[in-house]
Amino acid sequence: MDKVRILWSGITGRTGTEARELVNQRDDVEIVAGINRTGAPFYTYDELDNIAEDFDVIVDFSHADVYDKVLDFAIKSGKPIVIGTSGLSEEQLKRFEDASYTIPVFRGGNFRYEVKKFIDDVVDYARTCPEDKLELVETHYKTKKIPSETAKVVAKKVYDATGKEVIIKSFLEYDDLINDWRVGDFHCRVVGFKELANDVLNIAKMMKDKTPNGVYDLDRILAEENQKKS
Repeated sequence: MDKVRILWSGITGRTGTEARELVNQRDDVEIVAGINRTGAPFYTYDELDNIAEDFDVIVDFSHADVYDKVLDFAIKSGKPIVIGTSGLSEEQLKRFEDASYTIPVFRGGNFRYEVKKFIDDVVDYARTCPEDKLELVETHYKTKKIPSETAKVVAKKVYDATGKEVIIKSFLEYDDLINDWRVGDFHCRVVGFKELANDVLNIAKMMKDKTPNGVYDLDRILAEENQKKS
């Protein structure tokens, strides 16, 4: 089996660090090069045109202020990109949506399979519950950016499915790397970044052979994988 070759932007971040460890235990994916702010032994964001390694997919878990350079490089290289960078502006969001018809783009606000189940359960509940508004309470580690991308996805999916509003209440309380969401009796908690990194590697693998056709998210990519198996 040929390994899917990944170029990872934000390689020294929490998710990138876990991914570097995980690929040593897998025979289906590899990280062939990385990008960060400081460079050696990786590339900097001013050295993108110097990248010599062949790669199949770009994973971007960097910062909004370097994101445009990464997206431009993905378009130039013609390779799929998996976007995990948060805090993007409306203009940046529109840029990657426009780019999704030139290169395959994944960005769903959620990469975790267990979080997907939580989101699906909340949407199903919203369809039948008597409340006109739902309250989502999220509690995270103290350096997390809030509201989280996951909370935004819950709110959008509930609104798209039912027209109901989700009121997000965000708290930063944990010293450990904990992310916690609750809507009524539905609850989801994830700890650390190892599982996230593993799910991102799986998504990068699935994105390798996608074609440019609008933005992919976890629902869409899993539905297409299930169609292949049926």
